[in-house]
Amino acid sequence: MFNDWFSGHLNFQIEHHLFPMMPRHNYHLVADRARALCEKHGVPYETKSLWRGMADVVSSLKTSGELWLDAYLHK
Repeated sequence: MFNDWFSGHLNFQIEHHLFPMMPRHNYHLVADRARALCEKHGVPYETKSLWRGMADVVSSLKTSGELWLDAYLHK
């Protein structure tokens, strides 16, 4: 539950897009159903630890920053 709160419930992106009007503190209640729905239709349902998610964000920001520098500074 701490990870849910700490991440602003961003660990429930699929649930948010399936139920955009649902209060975020209820996403955990539909997570199993969302996972089953994805599995039924062959859609990947990826879960990560808080630290892995944060590392992926930092990596993505680094990549984006390098692309920006290359495009606008090192023409």
